[in-house]
Amino acid sequence: MVEYSNFDTVTFAILLEKAKGDRSINQYANTIDVSAAHISRLLRKLVKSPPSPDTINKLASDAFNGVTYSEFMLAAGHIDDKTEETSTETNRIKIIESKRKFFQVILSDLYTRDFEWSLNKTTNGPSDLMLEITNWEYSKWYIQIKPFVTPRTIYNVYGQIASIELASDIKVSIAVGSKNEFDLFFSTPPKSLRATLYVMLIDLGCGKIIKEEKLCQY
Repeated sequence: MVEYSNFDTVTFAILLEKAKGDRSINQYANTIDVSAAHISRLLRKLVKSPPSPDTINKLASDAFNGVTYSEFMLAAGHIDDKTEETSTETNRIKIIESKRKFFQVILSDLYTRDFEWSLNKTTNGPSDLMLEITNWEYSKWYIQIKPFVTPRTIYNVYGQIASIELASDIKVSIAVGSKNEFDLFFSTPPKSLRATLYVMLIDLGCGKIIKEEKLCQY
C-alpha cells in the first residue's frame, strides 16, 4: 500500500472548512462539482490519500476566505514549501483582512458584556487585543487572533503566550475561525504553559462567537 506521509489531513481539513465558508456542504459541492460525501470525509479527516490536483482545482475554484489552490496543494503534499506559489505579500494582506473581521466580531460581542472594559493596546506582539477590566473575575484579558493555525504552527502560538507576563487573574483567549482549528488546540494542548487559556470559535460568516472553552488553568 502506498503511504502518503506528506498529506497533512488536519491542515487540509482546516483549509477546506474555510473554503466552504458559511455554505452547507451540499451547496459548496454543487457549486464546484465535487461529491458532498467526499468533501464531508475530507472535513472529518477520514481520507488517507490526498485529492488529485484536478479535484483540488475544483475545491479552490469557488473557495471563500481567500483559500488558494497552492495552499491546498501544499497541505495535500503535491508541492513543498519551496514551490509554494502564494507570495508573502499576498498572505500578509489576507491575514490583515481576516484579522479585521475577527476584530469586528469580538468588539461587537464586548459591547454586550456586563463588565466594564477599556482597550489598552493593540499590537502585533504576543496579543492582538489587551483589555483592562474593572468589575470581572479577571483584571486583564489578552486575545490572540489566529486566522490560520496548523499542527506546524500551534506551538508557535503557545510560545507567544508564554512570553506574556501572566497571573491567576489574567485571562488569555485564542480566537480561531474554524471548528477543525478549535479541535486542534484540544487535541494538542500545551504541556507546561502556566496560563488561564481559552479557545474561542468565531463564525465570520454569521459574525458571532459560537463558543469559548477553557484549555488550561493557571
